[in-house]
Amino acid sequence: MKRQTKLISMAILGAIASACAVTPTIAPSGLPNTQQQSAATRGRKMGDPALFDSNGNSKAEMMVEVKSKAELSALKAQGAKLGFTVTRTWPQINAAAIKLDEVTRGDTVTRSLRSVPGVISVQAAQQAILETEPNDPEYAKQYGMKLMNVANAWNIQPGKASIKIALVDTGVDLSHPDLKDKIVASYNSVTPGQSAQDGDEHGTHCAGIAAGIANNGLGVVGVAAGCSIIPVKALGNGGSEASITDGVIWAADHGANVITMSLGLYKRSPVFEKALGYALGKGVTITASAGNNNAQNDPDTAPHLPSTYPGVIEVAATDAADQKASFSNFGKTVSVAAPGVNILSCKPGGGYQLMSGTSMAAPHAAGLAALILSNHPDWKPAQVKAAMQASAKDLGTSGFDPIFGFGRIDALSAVQK
Repeated sequence: MKRQTKLISMAILGAIASACAVTPTIAPSGLPNTQQQSAATRGRKMGDPALFDSNGNSKAEMMVEVKSKAELSALKAQGAKLGFTVTRTWPQINAAAIKLDEVTRGDTVTRSLRSVPGVISVQAAQQAILETEPNDPEYAKQYGMKLMNVANAWNIQPGKASIKIALVDTGVDLSHPDLKDKIVASYNSVTPGQSAQDGDEHGTHCAGIAAGIANNGLGVVGVAAGCSIIPVKALGNGGSEASITDGVIWAADHGANVITMSLGLYKRSPVFEKALGYALGKGVTITASAGNNNAQNDPDTAPHLPSTYPGVIEVAATDAADQKASFSNFGKTVSVAAPGVNILSCKPGGGYQLMSGTSMAAPHAAGLAALILSNHPDWKPAQVKAAMQASAKDLGTSGFDPIFGFGRIDALSAVQK
């Protein structure tokens, strides 16, 4: 994916809205014309391409759901017989990831495992899509902060360091001057034990949007400027559905109050969905990008995980004129919208760059969730979601609509709840 980068040295800015609104073509139904969503058409496929087929299914890794912890132990013995190795286990959700000894044996192993007592589901791990788009560098500044009334919200609640945002993404530049002092923990679920340093740029950009440092005389500022971040490197230099699942469970078990994911899986996944349910059940609010296909999401017929999972805050993207971003997905599961076109944020190496995508919209909502939780640390995910929706600026059709959900998020209104 081509990225146009603009390095900027500047004081903290209250954002200036850029010109040139993106106006979608509207179909007779009132929804934008769509593309088929059988596979992601806008975004970057992660992981080694040689390890995935044309439909984004792993040739070597599978996700297995079992009835109880006892079956997890039994899987290892099955592996010796059937030709696979158990690489990860998640007793929290009674699931595991396995690696095939030979990629040509996928169908055989699947059939054999499905006949094993106690095995509920077996499917190939999915290839993840990072949901960013190319940018025009003439659109500058953090206009989203102004649209969302973030500076005014800080007069009420700037965010508390005890509220932690986990970014399950490509890692974060651990030494970036606008981020390094906000990091309270980190994890690499692609290669456990290794650094969560970002080798891609995507996670660093999202982190700056969510919680970049304020008032340090450098670069940009995040929505939840007073809150903390937990980088979880689940993609980049490898990574798949298994590493994302592992990252979600790890974050939920290590103090995250908010998890944000700017990525997409385009098929249902029993194991990953159990991980999402596990995190929500532990009281973790989850925000997720809606996707960049200009397509209609539907939890049954056109799933887009994690965003279409019940309880997750699905975030569509808007531009500087509060119009739908041309690429943004839509549908009945959209909760809210947030700025996602030409967003200025952090870049590895201490710089800053513009990026676009629903990937940029989701961390805006994550930052707002952290501000809400700073006011109400005992609130459950459903309460945070309800407050964000109720306080959003209504756009499009009055009330809920599938383009903007309940509207574009408004930080000042939200922290007054």
